[in-house]
Amino acid sequence: MNGIASLIIGIAILLVVMYDFFFTTLSGSGAGFISKIIARLSHKVIQVLVKLFGRQVYSYSGLFVNLKVLAGWILLVWTGLFLVYSSHPDAIVNNEGMVANLWERLYFTGYVLSTLGMGNFYPTSGFFEILTGVFSFFGFIFFTSSITYFLSVSSALVKKRILAKTINNLGNSPAEITASFKSLDKSYTLQQLQALQEMVDEHAVNHQAYPVIHYYSHPEPVVCLSINLTRLDEALSHLLRKDEMVEFRKELNPLRNSLTNLLDHIYDNFSKEIPSTETFKSGKSPGAGLPGVEDKNLEYRRRVLDSLLRSEGFNWKDVD
Repeated sequence: MNGIASLIIGIAILLVVMYDFFFTTLSGSGAGFISKIIARLSHKVIQVLVKLFGRQVYSYSGLFVNLKVLAGWILLVWTGLFLVYSSHPDAIVNNEGMVANLWERLYFTGYVLSTLGMGNFYPTSGFFEILTGVFSFFGFIFFTSSITYFLSVSSALVKKRILAKTINNLGNSPAEITASFKSLDKSYTLQQLQALQEMVDEHAVNHQAYPVIHYYSHPEPVVCLSINLTRLDEALSHLLRKDEMVEFRKELNPLRNSLTNLLDHIYDNFSKEIPSTETFKSGKSPGAGLPGVEDKNLEYRRRVLDSLLRSEGFNWKDVD
């Protein structure tokens, strides 16, 4: 690869990965396309391992996805900066003035990004000196921002599992959740509905800011959001039927709307994982053919919920 091509490709890689990194960690608006691809592929690997070794593998899903995303950023920045340094044969020399070879440039690049700087190699021109200074500073920002980001992701994950546990406490099936709402005192039921709505809204915001939590799972169904969220939504579908004499039907609508907003967000951002209408109706999807209730959007809801269930290794039989 000649010098100009190496310089152009290296700068292009650096610009793309830096945009992806800062958008993912600092914007609070989602993840860059590189992060999304790495997270999705990592999740597919986890699902294969689950089929081979069982649900216990889900204990490592968050760790695996996080490490893959972090490793992807490091590898791409390292590669891009290495290509820039390789664009000029005399860009890096050692203390004796000898030109660094390929492995020595790779070594120097790593130490620049780590901000350690051993001092046994140094750049030879103003351009490469400034470049070294910039990426030494970037290395500090990179690791600090990464730690802050993953701490925020961990906090969002805890709240996701609290939501799943709260729903599970109402029942282990849509029928049990329906019976729980009916049997509780009205004032207490309204408090429960309001609390659930707030937790669903908070999870929707966290899911938008940190979409990587979509791929976090757990071996125990009690703290898996997909199956518990499906049970809650199915229970609400039943309670909202016209023939159900539920005195607090109107109070169910805010929670239903919050769930709808969450499902819409998942549909808009993870549509590749959601079965098409034709696939769903054909019965190829496990959710097809379930008993219906009077909700014109029920098929759409079940399609999205179907993708959530499959993402954590469940199917519709597990819901009931």
